[in-house]
Amino acid sequence: MTEKIDPGLLQARWVLNGIRPEDLPDLAALALEQGYDGSALSQLAGLVKPTLADLENLPQKAFADMGLPPIEKDAAVTVLLQRGVPPTNPTVSVLLENFPDFMPRWRDHLAWWGGEPAGAYNDMSQFVHFVVEDLYEKGKHDEVKRVFLLFENLLDGADQETIDLIGIGFLETLQNVASWRPYGNRVFKEFLGTQTKQIWREIERIWAGKSSLMDVLRAERKTKS
Repeated sequence: MTEKIDPGLLQARWVLNGIRPEDLPDLAALALEQGYDGSALSQLAGLVKPTLADLENLPQKAFADMGLPPIEKDAAVTVLLQRGVPPTNPTVSVLLENFPDFMPRWRDHLAWWGGEPAGAYNDMSQFVHFVVEDLYEKGKHDEVKRVFLLFENLLDGADQETIDLIGIGFLETLQNVASWRPYGNRVFKEFLGTQTKQIWREIERIWAGKSSLMDVLRAERKTKS
């Protein structure tokens, strides 16, 4: 059974460049099959692999046929958030719940990906930049401390997927991002708890004497062989 379309979500993803022009005719045809009607919608459904230049303002008129007023990018991101699109990793969801100041950066992140999943590690990278640039560099060290306390709690009894996301996605990325700052990544050691400290040290051990990811991969291959 064909999934029922969500016109509001389609419009939001189109506004955020999350739908390719050549995919719109099939989506318009699906909308017609599901009871929507209108001359612009019918015209759009009849196109074959259109380019953006071919479409002009036809998509806006087709969305109007479906009863939708025009929206800007900010409103489109709000639609994504309301629909829960894309699905968010549970760990990232916890971070969003506990750090509402992360939301502006998260909204920009959703807009950039146009409703497509960026992947949990790309999502976590955004949180790293939030911690470095929006918290630590603005002197919000109590908030940085709260970040690490939360990760300690999340690591208690965590499955391997969560451990890897926190270890590689957050701590390793944090080490790399902060290493390019004047203060370096050592400043974050004071915030480490028991489990994050252990992971931090393991990451340092893996990277010791190496200057690139390729060096790390070569060393791992050498160890396995």
